[in-house]
Amino acid sequence: MDSKKRKLRLVGNSVMISVSKDFLAKNNLTIGETVFLDEDKLKEAITKINTHDDSKIDFLMNQSIQEHHETYKDLVDL
Repeated sequence: MDSKKRKLRLVGNSVMISVSKDFLAKNNLTIGETVFLDEDKLKEAITKINTHDDSKIDFLMNQSIQEHHETYKDLVDL
């Protein structure tokens, strides 16, 4: 999984998170299209960036866990 830093933005009465055009293309989506959003899965995919000095380490650790989940799981099962 490729983690990207994004900012939450207020648009009218809604909050928006942007996605890249590359993401749209890879997922065969177009601007203006209506999609379903699984908020439970989205909750697992979003990590709040801490404002203290450890935020970079926390981000990198979370990214590593997401990218290597199966490897870590296999190591625990040994």
